Amino acid sequence: MTDKRKRRTNTLTERMVRNDDIFCSLLFDQDNGTLRVVDFRGGNFQTKHNHLEKVLLTEGMRKIFTLIERDDMNGWQRVGYHREGTIPGYYKRSDAYIMARIYDADWDGSQQSEDLPERKALLSEIKTLGKEISELGVTGVKKEQVTGEEARVLLRQEIDRMASKARSERDKASKGKSGKGAKKKKSVPPPRRIPDRSIDLPIFPQFSREVESYYFCAQNRRTKLLNVYGAEFQDCFGNAKVDVFFSPVTRAERAVALDGLNYFVEWLYGVGAVALFSLVRADDMDKNALVAAAGFRNSGWLNRQTVDSDRFVDLILWTRKLT
Repeated sequence: MTDKRKRRTNTLTERMVRNDDIFCSLLFDQDNGTLRVVDFRGGNFQTKHNHLEKVLLTEGMRKIFTLIERDDMNGWQRVGYHREGTIPGYYKRSDAYIMARIYDADWDGSQQSEDLPERKALLSEIKTLGKEISELGVTGVKKEQVTGEEARVLLRQEIDRMASKARSERDKASKGKSGKGAKKKKSVPPPRRIPDRSIDLPIFPQFSREVESYYFCAQNRRTKLLNVYGAEFQDCFGNAKVDVFFSPVTRAERAVALDGLNYFVEWLYGVGAVALFSLVRADDMDKNALVAAAGFRNSGWLNRQTVDSDRFVDLILWTRKLT
């Protein structure tokens, strides 16, 4: 495929549709070519489906998805949508079912089965690593709520610190290579992966409409190692999408990241969140394992949800009920 979406904004464009036949909100993700439908139950499913297909062609979208209650599942299935996941307690007293339809020319639906051996193997590996991370302990971690701008400043400082450390490690390795009697150097742990987007933009990708955004930071007081977290909170339903900025690679990074995430989960419960969910790239083993270690369970797999350079990337859905 050819990806023409060069500038990533992490924000959605909303369009309300209300007439005699349809009542819904359309959330356009131009970066990834997806259209989320917030359905207010106006109009029959075939009418909505016909309208959405026209919008999809006009706007150049390639995937439509929606979150609905159980009673509406059959209607969406009749017009060609498939369930990709479930978020328990999303509507406070009922669950949300993610229904989706993909329009990519090379998509035939065979890749979306939950029973694919490679998916089962990956999830098993994630859960094994998650169990190891859950047993890590750490002290001296400062956890606090921060503003979006404060979060950006902290991230810039951490990225600069990481870059300086990487340069220092390279210099040491370069000096150690000279001479026959040079001592064998210890292997340098892989660097932390930084998401490919500017931190001057919204830090985490938007998912919903009419949300409150919260940011948190966890930092080791001694090493200054940190991670940043975010949440999109829907007060009317009591749900929150939880994000983690850095994928923790080393043992020290994982311990700090888990301590901060566990604390953030408790904090969200304190402000009224009863259902949490997180969407993590399927190719990010470390972040998936971290979320699993914090008590989230896998309840879905969003096929081709994002576009990365010249390839599609799936997202794994992790959920946790707090009541």
